[in-house]
Amino acid sequence: MLSESFLDYIKKESLFERNEHLLLAISGGVDSVVLAHLLRHIGFHFSLAHMNFQLRGEESDKDQEYVESLASELGVPIHVKKVEIQKEKGSTQLQARNLRYKWFKELMICHSYDKLLTAHHANDQFETVLFNLSRGSGIKGFRGMLPLQNKIARPLLFASKKEIIEYAENEEIDWREDASNEIDHYNRNKIRHHIIPQFENLNPNVIKGFQQTSLKMRAAEQAYNYKLDQLKTKYFILTDGEVKIKRSILDIDFPIVYLSDLLSDFDFSLNQLQSFDFDRVGAQLYSNSHMLIVDRKFIFVNIRGEKTKQEFPQELKIESKLIHTSIGKFKINILDKEEVDFAKNQKLVFIDLESINGTLELDYWQEGDKIQPLGMKGKKKISDILIDQKVPLHQKENKLVLKSEGEVVWLVGHKFSDLFKVKDSTKKVLRIEHYENS
Repeated sequence: MLSESFLDYIKKESLFERNEHLLLAISGGVDSVVLAHLLRHIGFHFSLAHMNFQLRGEESDKDQEYVESLASELGVPIHVKKVEIQKEKGSTQLQARNLRYKWFKELMICHSYDKLLTAHHANDQFETVLFNLSRGSGIKGFRGMLPLQNKIARPLLFASKKEIIEYAENEEIDWREDASNEIDHYNRNKIRHHIIPQFENLNPNVIKGFQQTSLKMRAAEQAYNYKLDQLKTKYFILTDGEVKIKRSILDIDFPIVYLSDLLSDFDFSLNQLQSFDFDRVGAQLYSNSHMLIVDRKFIFVNIRGEKTKQEFPQELKIESKLIHTSIGKFKINILDKEEVDFAKNQKLVFIDLESINGTLELDYWQEGDKIQPLGMKGKKKISDILIDQKVPLHQKENKLVLKSEGEVVWLVGHKFSDLFKVKDSTKKVLRIEHYENS
């Protein structure tokens, strides 16, 4: 009997307890109405929530009247809200869903409901998976909706549409029919009316069979997520706001499949990664928000820096005490030579103040920039220095140089120019220290 299977399913999936305060989303259709009767029959404490979208004129108002009457019959509280869909703003279904769940969330907070209940059933589950399949999906899409997720419980996922209707007819429960469910305007209705019947012609028990498949997919998803966690622990390194991935991850089976999920938060898709050349050092791939660069031993993922570069070049005024930039701050002091504690630190430079001509300018290095490193007679290209110091490719383009009248004074964090060093004749020293953003 449906009521017994219903209670068994709630217990098996640990959906909710008898002492919890539940909110049932109700449309007036057979699914949500049967769910309301089952909850009342077993003795759960619940309220109804009905949103009237006014899409079907008088029929929408009759749906509202019906659920209000049902609430009175069952002796439970009801929340009702009328809204208007603005069709010129896009998908009616998407707007309706967003409005509905936003309101449900508000009700749950205001009235301290423990769970939101929806009347999705096994046929809905099959439709969802077929719809996901048509768009291309991973394991998550193939397992469909979960019985309990983010305080949303779906206690009828075990039951087919046929079983729900049979229960309503046997218990002499009436309900409202939504004529829009019969129109093929929506993709889900096309799946419901034309595709699922073909499956049922092949196998009348396809829905029951799919429920077993869905359960197996839940187990597969759990195993897959465990594998992702293992890969992340083994191959991912998080440092200074960037992600470093060991290139050896490419040697495992199906690396691109795993990477597509591991990098999904950075807006990289499976299609992008499949067509990308991970074997070429220096290869770059861009998503809307991030940049991926292949280096010798690592794959680097960083936030795209176009906005950061707009603030440079930037003047460093000698009289300033502290200058803030998006990549850190620069502390500036003018000292007598006798006051200086010369420390060896790549984040710190000491400049002969008299060697500075005009202003100091901070900018990203450009191809062709050269510096005469401390202790050397000739100049060396910045690009060669970065190669010698094995600076990762994704970091090279973000290196800064401090210039005086076009002459490179300091490759920040790496090399200082011999032309600006403190000499025996130096009287005043310009001390500049770089602090990176934490």
